[in-house]
Amino acid sequence: MDIYVEYLLLENVIINYIILYVVKAVSRTDSKKIRLFIAACVGSLYTLVIFFPSLHFMTKFSVKFSISILIIILAFNPEKFSSFMRLLAVFYTTSFVFAGAILGLFYIFNSNLYLKNGAFYIQNFSAEFLILGISLSFILVKYIFEFLQIRLNKKNILTNVIINLNEKNAEIVALVDTGNSLKEPISQNPVIIVEFYAIKELLPEKVQDVFIDNKELSLDLDTISNIMVEVNDEIKLRVIPFKSIGKEYGILLGFKPDKIIIGNDGCEKKIKENVLIGIYNNKLSRDDNYMALLNPEILY
Repeated sequence: MDIYVEYLLLENVIINYIILYVVKAVSRTDSKKIRLFIAACVGSLYTLVIFFPSLHFMTKFSVKFSISILIIILAFNPEKFSSFMRLLAVFYTTSFVFAGAILGLFYIFNSNLYLKNGAFYIQNFSAEFLILGISLSFILVKYIFEFLQIRLNKKNILTNVIINLNEKNAEIVALVDTGNSLKEPISQNPVIIVEFYAIKELLPEKVQDVFIDNKELSLDLDTISNIMVEVNDEIKLRVIPFKSIGKEYGILLGFKPDKIIIGNDGCEKKIKENVLIGIYNNKLSRDDNYMALLNPEILY
């Protein structure tokens, strides 16, 4: 069987880049595409050691592990050890899922897969199986991590949130709350519930006065209608009904920020659209550990 080195390198670059892109998406880590591409190329070049008998010592586990560390550093340059370990774990998990899905699909739909001398051999492996396996792997990784993170690991997790409006920023701490599924009824956009005093400086003075003068958990429709007309040129306010914050039914006044940045430990996710801020005129935490409730859907 003939092996064309240029095809082998190209295929590995593509697969490595896809794996790194999935790692970036799952871990919510910012990284430039060029960094992912360079790391993918380094990983692809490593496969050439199989063609040089003098370099077979580089197939040892210690060398393979070192190459994976180099790939993570090149792709993401994590600043903290905890971030590095998280990225490395996601990288290996994603790689194993990709390999398992591709081999599993090939085994199910094709019998030309066999074991010899402790190694797997594949005959007539087509690009269709590769594309199908990558697609299935992406779906598996995405939904497995979403399930684990949202359903199992989102209780009492705090994260930093920066809210930007009209070139002003408010930096707050938010609780990722699985019980917060509040959405704006018309657009169905998720809502971050934020204490008024945490974002007071972002709001026009007339809006500030309304919340200072009204200590109720929600405002009445007449007050909301009047203030929306008065400040329409400064901020586009939204009406957000709710039924779980201090009373069975009520109305929050909200707005759409220009930009939101969410993240901890150097791991950030920028969100530019489809998220609303609901202004809550009371305390959300008795001990002031957080000033906002974050809908977990916003993270994905």
